[in-house]
Amino acid sequence: MRVKEVADLVGISVRTLHHYHEIGLLVPETITDSGYRLYSDHNLEMLQQILFLES
Repeated sequence: MRVKEVADLVGISVRTLHHYHEIGLLVPETITDSGYRLYSDHNLEMLQQILFLES
């Protein structure tokens, strides 16, 4: 799943996802040769936990 799809699904901004990646909090499953960040179901579970703990 691409960044925009994940952001829309959980209700956060693309910039927030990029920030989480930059600080090592949520690393995408794959980064394609063209630079697309791809997230797995496991990444989504981790993101939900992160958002829960932040609230």
